Amino acid sequence: MSSPPETGARGYGSLLRTPGALAFSLAAMVGRLPIAMLGIGTVLLVEDRRSSYALAGLVSAAYAAGAAVIGPALSRLVDRAGQRRVLPWALLLSAAGTLGLVLLAGTTAPVAVLLVCAVVISAAASQLGACARARWSVVLAERPAELPRAYAWEAVVDEVVFVLGPLVVVLCALVDPAVGLLVALGLGTAGTLAFVALRATEPPVQPAGDGRRPSALASAGLRTLTVSMLCVGVLFGTVEVSMVAFAQERGSEVGGGVLLALVAGGSAAAGLLYGTLHWRASARRRYLLGTAFLAAGLVPLLLAPSVAWMAPSALLAGFAISPVLIVAFGLVEELVPASALTEGFSWLNSGLGVGVAAGFAASGAVADAAGARTAFLVAFGGALTAGAVALLARDTLRPQRERVAGRRPA
Repeated sequence: MSSPPETGARGYGSLLRTPGALAFSLAAMVGRLPIAMLGIGTVLLVEDRRSSYALAGLVSAAYAAGAAVIGPALSRLVDRAGQRRVLPWALLLSAAGTLGLVLLAGTTAPVAVLLVCAVVISAAASQLGACARARWSVVLAERPAELPRAYAWEAVVDEVVFVLGPLVVVLCALVDPAVGLLVALGLGTAGTLAFVALRATEPPVQPAGDGRRPSALASAGLRTLTVSMLCVGVLFGTVEVSMVAFAQERGSEVGGGVLLALVAGGSAAAGLLYGTLHWRASARRRYLLGTAFLAAGLVPLLLAPSVAWMAPSALLAGFAISPVLIVAFGLVEELVPASALTEGFSWLNSGLGVGVAAGFAASGAVADAAGARTAFLVAFGGALTAGAVALLARDTLRPQRERVAGRRPA
């Protein structure tokens, strides 16, 4: 970003030809489709069965909270015991929650029971993104310069998941809302089992150097990134709610979906482009500049008067998203010991999830009180705060080896 990039001649071809890489990445993509299906799926099911959007929102929030709390704990177990020993049990937990919600939502079961089911639903799918990124660090151990490209690829996969997932669950809901959750469970089961069967690329369990295995959060840099990612999550949640509300205020029922697709498309395009370039600036500097670009990309959203004008603004805003996420996950690899890498990735996902839930709530309240365009200010504030957190604690984002050597901040 600040220093001119060098073009990567090999692009994604050599990356995906790495033995085992394409197989585990595709399996992880299928396995984490439920991440983009279960939240909206629970809303559709509970509202249909209980005729209450308030209860549906509460159950969906419990699902998001479960992802934020259970995710890092399970990822810590993955680092300690290995992916193939933990992921099948996480899948079983997720299946129990999904089936429980499907069977009980239409009964007189207490609300607390529905909330417990929602909390455990996210156990399996929430791990696969972190586990896939951990595998890249193994298969590219002799080509570490290609890791940013691998993280860019996974960011593109995430965008594909968030474009396809909601579409699939909404189409399934035309038959019955429960079908969407059951399809999500089927996809998660197939992807997870295929992923753990690919033993050759599984990261070995890393021994803790002194016999103890501290949490990834022992890294001050990871704590900084997690808080910053929480603020980025606020942006994501706000944009999702505000785009739909903006279109509905202007009489377009389908416009919100189109605008969100443009955001996702812009982010996917940026991820593909980012992965073909080699940046000379440090990851820390790229993250700081990326958050500034993210905030700048939101300004047109505050000014667009119509859905037609909002469309190019949505594309631009999306284009600013992927670079921030790619660099953030790359920084985790620099800041966290290999013995806690999966947990480190999971903490970023948890920060994003908590932020998204907060963004949903805050932007909905602002949209009701002052209109959808004003609600975009919540997203702008999230981007500014994400950058401010990283800037104020920028020294923690240097790799440990640089701090020990006393290198001057870049």
